[in-house]
Amino acid sequence: MPHMHAHFSFKHIVLGLATAFLALPGEAQISHGGVPLTLSRSSDLVVPAGVRLPDLDLTALAAQDAVNDLDKSIPYRFGYNHITDLSLTNSGTWQTLEDGTRVWRLGIECPGALSINFEFSEFNIPDGARVFVINETGEHIGAFTRENDHGEHVLGVQPMKGSRITVEYAVPAGLQNGRLKVGQVTHGYRDIYGYARGLGTSGACNNNVICNEGDPWRDQIRSVAMIVVGGSGICTGTLINNCAQNGTPYFLTADHCLPGNNNVSTWVFRFNWESPVCGANQNGPTNQTVSGATVLASSGATDVALLQLNSTPPASYNVYYSGWDRSGTTPTSQTAIHHPDGDIKKISFDVNAAGQATYGGASCWRIFNWEDGTTEPGSSGSGLWDQNKRLIGQLYGGQATCSNNVNDYYGRFDLSYPLLQTWLGSCGNTLNGYDPNTPTVQRDVQLTAITNGSGVFCTSSMTPSATIRNGGLTTLTSFQINWTVSGGASGNIPWTGSLASGNTISVALGTISLPLGSSTFTVTLSAPNNSTDEVPANNTGSTTPTYGNTTTTLQLNLDRYGAETTWLVRTGGVTVASGGPYTTQAANGVYPLAPITICLPNGCYELVVNDSYGDGMCCAYGNGGFTLTSNGDVLASGGSFTSSSVNPFCLTQQVGLSVQGFLEGPYGAGPLMSDALRTAGLLPTTEPYTGLGFAHVGGGGGETVQASVWNVTGNQAIVDWVMLELRSGSPAYTVVATRSALIQRDGDVVDVDGVSPVQFNVPSGNYHVALRHRNHLGVMTSSAVALSGTPVTVNLRSSATATYGAQSRKDIGGIQVLWAGNILNDGQLIYTGQANDRDPILVRIGGSVPTSTATGYWPEDTNMDGTVRYTGQNNDRDIILTGVGGSVPTATRADGLP
Repeated sequence: MPHMHAHFSFKHIVLGLATAFLALPGEAQISHGGVPLTLSRSSDLVVPAGVRLPDLDLTALAAQDAVNDLDKSIPYRFGYNHITDLSLTNSGTWQTLEDGTRVWRLGIECPGALSINFEFSEFNIPDGARVFVINETGEHIGAFTRENDHGEHVLGVQPMKGSRITVEYAVPAGLQNGRLKVGQVTHGYRDIYGYARGLGTSGACNNNVICNEGDPWRDQIRSVAMIVVGGSGICTGTLINNCAQNGTPYFLTADHCLPGNNNVSTWVFRFNWESPVCGANQNGPTNQTVSGATVLASSGATDVALLQLNSTPPASYNVYYSGWDRSGTTPTSQTAIHHPDGDIKKISFDVNAAGQATYGGASCWRIFNWEDGTTEPGSSGSGLWDQNKRLIGQLYGGQATCSNNVNDYYGRFDLSYPLLQTWLGSCGNTLNGYDPNTPTVQRDVQLTAITNGSGVFCTSSMTPSATIRNGGLTTLTSFQINWTVSGGASGNIPWTGSLASGNTISVALGTISLPLGSSTFTVTLSAPNNSTDEVPANNTGSTTPTYGNTTTTLQLNLDRYGAETTWLVRTGGVTVASGGPYTTQAANGVYPLAPITICLPNGCYELVVNDSYGDGMCCAYGNGGFTLTSNGDVLASGGSFTSSSVNPFCLTQQVGLSVQGFLEGPYGAGPLMSDALRTAGLLPTTEPYTGLGFAHVGGGGGETVQASVWNVTGNQAIVDWVMLELRSGSPAYTVVATRSALIQRDGDVVDVDGVSPVQFNVPSGNYHVALRHRNHLGVMTSSAVALSGTPVTVNLRSSATATYGAQSRKDIGGIQVLWAGNILNDGQLIYTGQANDRDPILVRIGGSVPTSTATGYWPEDTNMDGTVRYTGQNNDRDIILTGVGGSVPTATRADGLP
C-alpha cells in the first residue's frame, strides 16, 4: 500500500493509562521499586494531557533501511527519533493529592508504533521524588529516583511495548519540583523485541545461544548485551573484567557505534535477551536493562570503545565479566556472541585461525569464513573470543551473511589495550573472567520469575509456576513457598529435593482460584533448609491476574494489509486485551482470522481498532471489518475508518435470584413472620448494613427504598432489610457480589421495589448463595447454584436445600429458620462470658434496671417487635439462651458461613 509522507503538529489528546501487572523486583531497568499512582489510585487521578507525535513515512524509512542493513559498520536502526520539548512547565497535567503529593503525568502517543522509548534530556529531581513509565498494556518500569542521576542530569528509558505510554512524576509535599524534560521520543517501527512478529528475523544459519553449541560458552554469553544507541539504533557489546576483578561495569563495544559527541548517557543496555529454547525463536526477558554510561576511551584506529555503565547490573541479571588476551597471539579458532538484525542473542563459530587485515582504516582480526552462524547489522561492537574463552576484539564490519559467509573484521584488542590500560589495569597478557554472582552466603533462596500468573483468564483459576534459584553456597534440600491472592485464596507448598548452588528450578504452584476482576497474586519464599534466609530481599514477587467470565468474541476480517491492523480493549485507561499487527497478503481481498475470545468482568469498555496507514480495513484493498459480540448481541462493528475506530460498550449481564427464608426472631411459631417494625414505622429507608460494618462488594451497599413500599400489608408486607451474598463456586468461597434487599412476612426476599427478584451485576455462572441479617446467624447453600438472567429460586426455609456447616439453621415444626441473637455480628451466639450477645441488651435499656425497655430499630431487639427487653414476657435475652442449647449458658453456636 503506498504511504504518503504526512506531517502533524503536536496535538493534545487524552491518554489515561493504568495496569494490572506488577513486575518482580530486580527484573526491570534498574529502578527502586514501588507501584505508580496511575495504577494504585487510578480512580483519584484526572486524565492527563498528552501529545500525539507525527505519523511516519514507513515507505521512505524502509527504502533507507534496505541500504543501511547491508552495512555492519553502522548501528541497526529500529526506530525514528522525534525531537521534543516536553517539560513540567509546558506539557502534561499537574494534580495535588490530599496528602500534599504533587503528581505530574504526561501521555505520549506514536501512532502505530510497535514500541516507544525516550530520553529525559533533563533529569534533576529531589530526593524522595519518583518517576514511573506505564504503557498501554499495563506494564510499568520505575521508580526512577535521584539515585538514577549520575551527574549528567539525563536518563534514557528502555523501549516499551505499544504506541502509548504515560510518564508519571510524583513529588512529596514540601519538596521542590525539580526539572524533568522529555527531549527525544523514539517511534519503534521495527519490532526488535518480538512484540508483534515472530522472532528470528536474523539469518536462518544463526544459532540461539541456548542450543547445545553454546554450552561451553555459558559464562561468556552472560556478559553480552544489546545496546539501544541514540534511541533508535542497535549495537552489541560485552562486560569486560579488569585486573582488580572487582565488578566495575566496564563495557567493550565499537567506536563506530558512538555518537559524534560521545554522549552515551541515555543508552540502554539489555542483558539476557535470549530464547529459552533451541529449535524455536521464542521471546526472552526484555526488561533486564541498565540505563546510561560514560565513554572512557575510544579510537577509530582499532574501532574500539570502552564504556563504564552508570549502574552495576544487579545480581538478579546474573551477568559475567569476560576475560581477555592482549598478547596479539594469533588465535586458532574464534567465537562471536551477538544480536544480529536486532534479534535475540546468537552465537557463531570459526574453527580456523583468524588472519590480520585493515578494514575501514582500522587494524583488525579477519574472519575468513564462519563455519557455523554469521554476523549481521546489530552485531556491531560484539565481542570475539579465542579458543581460551578470552576477548580478542570487537566487530567493526564485513560482508559475511548466511548466503555468503566470508569476511568479517574485528578491531584488535591487543592494539587497543594501551588505550584501555588506565582502567583495565596491568596484570600480564591474559586475564580470565569474573563472576560476581558466586555465592557468598550459605542460604539464599531467590524468586526469579512467576510464569502463567498474569493476564486475563476466562476461567476462575490459573496454574502458575515459580522459578527459584539457589543463590547460596549450600545445596538446598527444602524451603517453603507461600502464595496469596488478594481477596481470595492462599496456600503453602513445602518443597523438598536437591538444588545445587547457582542452579534454578521451576515449581508448579497448582490450580489457584481467582476472584472476579483484577487481583494481586503474591509469592514469598522462606525457610531454606528449615533455617533463616540470609538475603530475604529477593524472596517475594507478585503479578496481577484478571478473571472475567463474560465471554466476548472478536471477529477480524482483514484486508490485504493486515500488518497495519492492531486492536485493544481497555477500561478506564487500562488495556485488558490486545492483538496485532497481522500479516500482509500478496493480493487484495478479505482474510478472516479465527474468532478471538476475550473474557471480561462486567463493566464498561472501549474496543479500539487501529490502522497504521490511516485508511481503515475497508474497502480499497478488501472488504475487511470487525465485529464484537457477546451472547449473540453485537457490541461493536465497523471497518470504514481512518486511523482509529473507538467503540464503547458495556457488559451489564445480570443474574436473578429469588431467595426464600425465615428469621427466627419475628417468626416465633409461624407460619408467617411479624412485621412489627414496619407497623411501628421503625424501618429505615436506607439499608443498615454498611453502617453496621458489613462488607459490601460488587456494587452492593447504599440501597434505598421508596416509603410507599412500607405501605404494603398482608403476606407481602416487609419485615426488615436483609443482605444477600454471592460467593465463588470454588472452595475458597470468595464473596463476589452483595446486595441489600427486603424480606417479606412469607419469607420471600425481594429487591428494593418490594416485589421483584434481586438482580446482581455478575455473569451467569455457579455461585454459593448466602442470606445474612443484622442480628441473626448467616446461612449459605452447601452447593453452588447455577444462576442466569432467569431468576432462580433458592428456598432456605426447606430442609431439602442443604446448607454449609452443621445445624446452620433452626428447625421449627419442619420449617428451617435463621438462628436469632447474633447482636455483635461476629458469626456466633454467645450467652455468657467475653463478647457475649446478652450484655448489649442490658446496656441498650440503660444498664442498671433490668425491667427497663428501649423502643427503636436496634440490633438488640432480637425478636424484632420494636422494643428491647432484658426480662419479662417477650424479652430479647431468652432467645439467645435457647439458641445455644437452652441449658448450658457457656455453650456457643457458630453461623453457617465459611
